[in-house]
Amino acid sequence: MADHSAQRPEDVRFLSGLILVSEQPERLADFYRDVLGLPLAEERHGDTALHWACELGDVHFAIHPVADYQGEPTATGAVKLAFMIFDLAGLVQWLETRGIPLCYPPTELGTESRITAIRDPDGNLIELTELGPVWLDHLKEHRAAGGDLLQVWQGRLNG
Repeated sequence: MADHSAQRPEDVRFLSGLILVSEQPERLADFYRDVLGLPLAEERHGDTALHWACELGDVHFAIHPVADYQGEPTATGAVKLAFMIFDLAGLVQWLETRGIPLCYPPTELGTESRITAIRDPDGNLIELTELGPVWLDHLKEHRAAGGDLLQVWQGRLNG
């Protein structure tokens, strides 16, 4: 049994990447690029197969083929994502013109935020959330309290 009395050297504080694994990664990349506007670009490095990736804020977002994760469990449609949207009404209207159904109509989330969801071609749930000023104020406070990745990294470098 592991010794749980040892002091952990640091707490995990940031998400560095999110990787979707798909049996049809090019189709999935096309959806995220063409429907949601993610700036996905082809990548190939090390011994990985061709895949698609971009940066979303401070998070690396990638779509890989199953071949890159041989022996790892995969479950199509098991991922739940949430993306920040600044104009939910405009995006919903655009999705409707593209024939992409909403999982549920835009709904109030608290007093100033709204949310809806769609599914990607693999069946993953994608929440589209227009967050209000209260949430953005929360993020400012979070960054000021040490939740800014670049600030923490620079502090470690200047040590």
